[in-house]
Amino acid sequence: MAIEHDYFGIIDETASGGLAWSDSIDVTEQVVEVDLLADDEAAVPAFALDAAASLIHALDGFDARARDALIAELSSRASATTTYIDSHVEKLGDSLVELLVHNSGDIAVDVLRSLQLLRVVIQPDHADEDEVFATFDYSISPDETDALLTVSFDFRGDVVSIDTQDE
Repeated sequence: MAIEHDYFGIIDETASGGLAWSDSIDVTEQVVEVDLLADDEAAVPAFALDAAASLIHALDGFDARARDALIAELSSRASATTTYIDSHVEKLGDSLVELLVHNSGDIAVDVLRSLQLLRVVIQPDHADEDEVFATFDYSISPDETDALLTVSFDFRGDVVSIDTQDE
Protein backbone atom coordinates (compact mmCIF):
# COMPACT_ATOMS: atom_id res chain seq x y z
CA MET A 1 0.00 0.00 0.00
CA ALA A 2 1.24 3.50 -0.75
CA ILE A 3 0.75 6.69 1.27
CA GLU A 4 -0.53 9.95 -0.15
CA HIS A 5 0.77 13.26 1.19
CA ASP A 6 0.08 16.88 0.18
CA TYR A 7 3.74 17.61 -0.62
CA PHE A 8 5.06 14.21 -1.75
CA GLY A 9 1.98 13.01 -3.60
CA ILE A 10 1.93 9.23 -3.75
CA ILE A 11 4.81 7.70 -1.83
CA ASP A 12 5.50 4.25 -3.22
CA GLU A 13 5.68 1.17 -1.05
CA THR A 14 8.82 -0.93 -1.39
CA ALA A 15 8.76 -4.71 -1.82
CA SER A 16 9.72 -5.09 1.85
CA GLY A 17 6.84 -2.94 3.15
CA GLY A 18 8.72 0.33 3.47
CA LEU A 19 8.33 3.64 1.66
CA ALA A 20 10.44 5.30 -1.03
CA TRP A 21 10.23 8.71 -2.71
CA SER A 22 12.91 10.58 -4.62
CA ASP A 23 13.34 13.92 -6.38
CA SER A 24 16.05 16.30 -7.53
CA ILE A 25 15.89 19.75 -5.97
CA ASP A 26 17.86 22.94 -6.68
CA VAL A 27 19.76 24.12 -3.61
CA THR A 28 22.08 27.11 -3.88
CA GLU A 29 22.70 26.69 -7.59
CA GLN A 30 23.27 22.94 -7.47
CA VAL A 31 21.01 19.95 -7.98
CA VAL A 32 20.63 17.77 -4.90
CA GLU A 33 19.11 14.30 -4.85
CA VAL A 34 16.52 14.05 -2.05
CA ASP A 35 15.33 10.62 -0.94
CA LEU A 36 12.61 9.80 1.55
CA LEU A 37 13.11 6.25 2.78
CA ALA A 38 11.42 4.22 5.49
CA ASP A 39 11.90 0.56 6.34
CA ASP A 40 8.38 0.17 7.72
CA GLU A 41 5.40 2.11 6.35
CA ALA A 42 3.43 1.48 9.55
CA ALA A 43 6.17 3.23 11.61
CA VAL A 44 5.79 6.53 9.71
CA PRO A 45 3.61 9.01 11.58
CA ALA A 46 1.85 11.70 9.52
CA PHE A 47 3.64 14.48 11.44
CA ALA A 48 7.00 13.03 10.31
CA LEU A 49 6.00 13.40 6.66
CA ASP A 50 4.99 17.00 7.35
CA ALA A 51 8.36 17.57 9.05
CA ALA A 52 10.14 16.00 6.07
CA ALA A 53 8.31 18.34 3.68
CA SER A 54 9.25 21.31 5.89
CA LEU A 55 12.89 20.22 5.88
CA ILE A 56 12.87 20.07 2.07
CA HIS A 57 11.38 23.57 1.87
CA ALA A 58 14.17 24.80 4.18
CA LEU A 59 17.09 22.89 2.60
CA ASP A 60 19.15 26.08 2.17
CA GLY A 61 18.90 26.77 5.90
CA PHE A 62 19.71 23.19 6.87
CA ASP A 63 22.67 23.21 4.48
CA ALA A 64 23.96 26.36 6.22
CA ARG A 65 23.48 24.75 9.65
CA ALA A 66 25.34 21.64 8.51
CA ARG A 67 28.25 23.72 7.20
CA ASP A 68 28.37 25.69 10.49
CA ALA A 69 28.60 22.37 12.36
CA LEU A 70 31.46 21.29 10.08
CA ILE A 71 33.33 24.54 10.74
CA ALA A 72 32.82 24.08 14.50
CA GLU A 73 34.57 20.70 14.26
CA LEU A 74 37.78 22.24 12.87
CA SER A 75 39.03 22.91 16.40
CA SER A 76 39.38 19.17 17.02
CA ARG A 77 42.21 17.35 15.25
CA ALA A 78 40.41 14.04 15.79
CA SER A 79 37.10 15.11 14.24
CA ALA A 80 35.62 13.54 11.12
CA THR A 81 35.73 16.95 9.43
CA THR A 82 39.45 17.45 10.05
CA THR A 83 40.20 13.86 8.99
CA TYR A 84 38.23 14.34 5.76
CA ILE A 85 40.02 17.59 4.93
CA ASP A 86 43.48 16.23 5.78
CA SER A 87 42.99 13.10 3.65
CA HIS A 88 41.85 15.16 0.66
CA VAL A 89 44.68 17.67 0.98
CA GLU A 90 47.08 14.71 0.95
CA LYS A 91 45.28 12.80 -1.82
CA LEU A 92 44.57 15.69 -4.19
CA GLY A 93 47.65 17.82 -3.48
CA ASP A 94 47.93 20.93 -5.64
CA SER A 95 44.88 19.95 -7.71
CA LEU A 96 42.72 20.62 -4.63
CA VAL A 97 43.12 24.37 -5.19
CA GLU A 98 41.38 23.98 -8.58
CA LEU A 99 38.31 22.52 -6.83
CA LEU A 100 37.93 25.37 -4.37
CA VAL A 101 35.06 27.78 -4.92
CA HIS A 102 36.59 30.14 -2.34
CA ASN A 103 40.32 30.64 -1.93
CA SER A 104 40.97 32.73 1.16
CA GLY A 105 44.20 31.00 2.10
CA ASP A 106 42.60 29.05 4.98
CA ILE A 107 42.52 25.66 3.25
CA ALA A 108 40.25 23.96 5.80
CA VAL A 109 37.56 26.66 5.65
CA ASP A 110 37.91 26.89 1.86
CA VAL A 111 37.36 23.14 1.51
CA LEU A 112 34.23 23.32 3.69
CA ARG A 113 32.85 26.25 1.68
CA SER A 114 33.54 24.34 -1.53
CA LEU A 115 31.83 21.09 -0.51
CA GLN A 116 29.04 19.99 -2.80
CA LEU A 117 25.81 18.82 -1.21
CA LEU A 118 25.07 15.67 -3.19
CA ARG A 119 22.23 13.91 -1.43
CA VAL A 120 19.79 14.30 1.43
CA VAL A 121 18.18 11.19 2.89
CA ILE A 122 15.15 11.66 5.12
CA GLN A 123 13.94 8.77 7.27
CA PRO A 124 10.42 9.60 8.51
CA ASP A 125 10.25 6.36 10.47
CA HIS A 126 13.05 7.79 12.68
CA ALA A 127 11.08 10.57 14.35
CA ASP A 128 12.20 9.88 17.93
CA GLU A 129 14.57 12.35 19.62
CA ASP A 130 17.52 9.95 19.70
CA GLU A 131 17.32 8.84 16.05
CA VAL A 132 18.80 10.22 12.83
CA PHE A 133 15.97 11.80 10.85
CA ALA A 134 17.98 13.22 7.93
CA THR A 135 21.51 12.93 6.56
CA PHE A 136 23.27 15.38 4.27
CA ASP A 137 26.07 13.90 2.13
CA TYR A 138 28.86 16.24 1.01
CA SER A 139 31.88 15.77 -1.26
CA ILE A 140 34.70 18.08 -2.29
CA SER A 141 34.83 16.36 -5.70
CA PRO A 142 32.40 13.56 -6.54
CA ASP A 143 34.34 12.88 -9.77
CA GLU A 144 37.66 12.47 -7.93
CA THR A 145 36.67 10.64 -4.74
CA ASP A 146 33.97 8.38 -3.27
CA ALA A 147 34.56 9.74 0.23
CA LEU A 148 31.66 11.64 1.77
CA LEU A 149 31.33 13.89 4.76
CA THR A 150 27.90 13.19 6.28
CA VAL A 151 26.02 15.50 8.63
CA SER A 152 23.07 13.95 10.47
CA PHE A 153 20.08 15.78 11.96
CA ASP A 154 17.48 14.59 14.43
CA PHE A 155 13.74 15.22 14.10
CA ARG A 156 14.03 18.60 15.86
CA GLY A 157 16.63 19.80 13.34
CA ASP A 158 19.66 19.54 15.62
CA VAL A 159 22.96 18.19 14.28
CA VAL A 160 23.57 14.87 16.04
CA SER A 161 26.66 13.55 14.26
CA ILE A 162 29.26 14.17 11.59
CA ASP A 163 30.92 11.15 9.98
CA THR A 164 32.96 10.18 6.94
CA GLN A 165 32.06 7.32 4.65
CA ASP A 166 32.70 5.93 1.21
CA GLU A 167 29.81 5.87 -1.26
